[in-house]
Amino acid sequence: MFNMAKNLFEISNFEFPYLYKFPGQATDEKILFVTRENGSMLLVRRVFVLGAALILLLSGWGLGKMLSDLVGFQIGSIIQFFSLIFSMIFALIGWWWVSVLWQKSICIVTTQRLTKYVYTTPFNRHILSLPLDQIVDTGAYTKGFVQAVFRLGTFTARNAASSSGIATDSNNKRRINKKYFYIKNISIAEDLQHYISKVLEAHRHHLDKIKTFRPFIPKMKGGVRAEFMKKYPQYWS
Repeated sequence: MFNMAKNLFEISNFEFPYLYKFPGQATDEKILFVTRENGSMLLVRRVFVLGAALILLLSGWGLGKMLSDLVGFQIGSIIQFFSLIFSMIFALIGWWWVSVLWQKSICIVTTQRLTKYVYTTPFNRHILSLPLDQIVDTGAYTKGFVQAVFRLGTFTARNAASSSGIATDSNNKRRINKKYFYIKNISIAEDLQHYISKVLEAHRHHLDKIKTFRPFIPKMKGGVRAEFMKKYPQYWS
């Protein structure tokens, strides 16, 4: 069990039954599921970083060769050397940057709300939350070329109120109104949508038992899940 809130953002693989802590968590609030974007999105971003670094290297190398022919070999070699150094630094920082943003940006489903931490830089984040009792409907869909290629989807929860989904930055200064709450680029969007529908039903009709509602188990259905849950008799659903 992880007692330090910061550890939740450093965990590579979240494991059932999600006995973690996160900033702002209420004493009686239990985590039902925690996830981040599918790893394929991290791969795509890393490829873009390496591609950009290669373009910088080739541009500098070509410029250096041209200057070597026009001005002299020494100037061209200096340009090529610095382009090599700059492209390597760019690749290292870019690789680290996209990796940290992917690692720290997480979505959490609890017995009280949906919450996500969106890191815009490795040091700044937005926090968005939507209480379960304000959700009027949910959905799941695939949109765009990247999601289609990697078989990913987007989960969405809608709040009828125009002021739903209050977002704040890490200093709690900026507030953004959101009508829809999204969990994007995940491989289990439809399964998550079905599960959260059950959570909402339990929240409305069995609020006294919601604390022991079964956490979400990705890619486990029917009889296999029922057999697995025999190991955890403290949960119901």
